[in-house]
Amino acid sequence: MKRFTSIGALVLLIAVFSGCSGGSSGSIPSTSVTQSTAGQPKSAPDAKGSTSGWVVGASSKKHANDVGGGGPLGLLGDVLAILLGDAQPVIGNLNVAQINLGIDAVNVVYQGQVTTIASYSSPYVTNVMSNSGDPSSIGIGQYYSGPYDHIQFVVDTASSNVVDTSGNAHPIQFLIGQPSQSTAGAGENSVTTGSSATVTMTVAGNFMAGGNPAAQIFADFNAMESLNQTSSGQIVAQPTLYAVAAANAAEIQGQVLNASGQAVQNAIVVAILTTSSGTTIVENTTNTDANGNFDLHALNAGSYQLVVYNSYTTASGGTITAQGDDASMGASFQGPTLTAPAGQITQVGTLND
Repeated sequence: MKRFTSIGALVLLIAVFSGCSGGSSGSIPSTSVTQSTAGQPKSAPDAKGSTSGWVVGASSKKHANDVGGGGPLGLLGDVLAILLGDAQPVIGNLNVAQINLGIDAVNVVYQGQVTTIASYSSPYVTNVMSNSGDPSSIGIGQYYSGPYDHIQFVVDTASSNVVDTSGNAHPIQFLIGQPSQSTAGAGENSVTTGSSATVTMTVAGNFMAGGNPAAQIFADFNAMESLNQTSSGQIVAQPTLYAVAAANAAEIQGQVLNASGQAVQNAIVVAILTTSSGTTIVENTTNTDANGNFDLHALNAGSYQLVVYNSYTTASGGTITAQGDDASMGASFQGPTLTAPAGQITQVGTLND
C-alpha cells in the first residue's frame, strides 16, 4: 500500500552508526560544508521496499557513487540514503505537478561542528512529488559514527523550482533568516541560512535511540507549511522541517467531518506534544484531503493534543481556509488528547468540525 499521502515532502535519512553515546543539542551551526565525500549519483531509482508503512529503498554494499535500489537498509556495510517523497501540496491557486529540489550536500551536526555525509559535483535535482508520493533515493557514500543534534540539507536555489500542470517552472525564493508565520508556531526548530544562490535548511532534534545515536531518521519537509504563492505569483519557501529517530517515531491518522457527515477539506490538523517537563511543542501539521482524511508523520512518541484549524496561516505566510466546515466551530477547535506509541499508527477516528 502506498504511503506518504499527507501533504509534506518526507525525507528519510538512513544511516549505520557505531554505538557511540550522544549528548545534548548544540546551537544552530554554521552553513559551511567541511567535507566532500561522494560524487554525482548515476541515477535515482524509485524506492520499492516497505517497512512499517514507511517506504525504504537502496540496497547494501553499493559503490559510493551509486544510488542503491532494491531492498531495505539497516545492515552493517550498507550505504546511506536520502528518500524524498511528497503528495500534492496547497500552494496558493497553483496546480502543482512537480516540486524540484537541487541537493548540493547533506550534513550532520554535533555541538556546532558540521560533517558532510554527502556532496555532489553538480546539484542532485529530485522531484519530491514523483511516483505519486513514493520517495526516490539519493545514495550517500560515507559512514558516520558519532552523535549528532542537527541535520542540514544544502540546496542550490537555481535548480529548485515548482512546475505547474501546464509545464511552467516557477523559481523558489527562499526566505532566509525569517521567523515562521505559522498560526500554530510550526517550524520553530527549523532555521534557513545562506544566500540567494545556496541555502542551508537546518533542523534540530533528539536523535538518540536506546542511549545511542539513531541509525535511522525520519525527517519531514512540510511542503504545506514551507511553500506559498504570493499575490504577485512568486513562490516563496520558509522551510519547515521535522525530524525524529525512527525508533521513536509515531504516526496519527484520522478524519474530519462536519455535522452532516460530509468531509471537511483543507482543515489543518496540528499535533502538539506535551513533554516530560510539561511544556508543549508543535510536532507536525498537515491538511485534510478531499475525503477529510489526515495523516501526521514524523512524530516523537508521546502524549498529544490535536487542534484543528479552519482558518490557518502557514509558516511561509499562506492562508488556508477549510471547505465544508460548520461555521459554528469557529476558526479552530480542540480535538482529542491521546498517546501515540513508537512504531505504531494511532487511529483517532472522526473529528467533528
